[in-house]
Amino acid sequence: MTEHLTKRWQTLPATPAPLASFKGQHAPINGCSLYYTEGGTGDDVIIMLHGGMANSDYWGMQAAYLAKTHRVILVDSRGHGRSTLGDQPLSYAQMADDIIHLMNHLEIPNASLVGWSDGGVQSIILASEHPDRIKRIFAYGPHMSASGLNLACSGDKVVNAFVKRATEDYRKLSPTPDKFDVFSKTVWGLWKWEHDAEFTEDRLNAIRCPAWIVDGDRDEMIHRPHLEYLVAHIPGSSYMILPETSHFAFLQAPLLFNEALADFLSVKA
Repeated sequence: MTEHLTKRWQTLPATPAPLASFKGQHAPINGCSLYYTEGGTGDDVIIMLHGGMANSDYWGMQAAYLAKTHRVILVDSRGHGRSTLGDQPLSYAQMADDIIHLMNHLEIPNASLVGWSDGGVQSIILASEHPDRIKRIFAYGPHMSASGLNLACSGDKVVNAFVKRATEDYRKLSPTPDKFDVFSKTVWGLWKWEHDAEFTEDRLNAIRCPAWIVDGDRDEMIHRPHLEYLVAHIPGSSYMILPETSHFAFLQAPLLFNEALADFLSVKA
């Protein structure tokens, strides 16, 4: 009898522990207490933005790799992880604006962005609206309209495992640990673009920095034609598909993901 072998895209490996070498702290940003942690050295700054319902710990393996050669900043988005929701509604526009204000707070003139899912959405918004501040973007599994989201993903076992983990992490990390149900509903609204105006082709056309649109070939949350649409409308953008991975490739295939990041950072900005 043939033994069933679970493919790596069917797994959700453990979230890395917080990096001991990274210093975590809060900054007052746009009416919320925004948590960030940083490590590494150098003038070249990389800001890493996580996906919806998640937190910055998910980037642990990539941050440790990149910190060997760059200054790396990980951010818990507004209302996520250790950051408070503050007095502004949770929206993509607001979360992107938080990043610019954090850069101002830290006196960072420009940075490269690595974003996963909702973090990729923020990266694209920032590259469009602040071309003088964003050097390059690596957007993994973003969707810039409701049509880009696979609503059937709620029945996927890996997505369900992620939501279960997100529930536990929220209750452990959040300043409002008993509010996960409200938080989850709000994030699903984000994914359906209920809180923002959907991104227009003109705004995509305004991006001028090197932009990589990246995804796994088994992504359970994002429609691939939507990614192809983004590449078609972001001038000079590049498209990369990582094999045998899903929306969580940075956990499923960290070495492959890190190699992609190294290639991305080798592009002249």
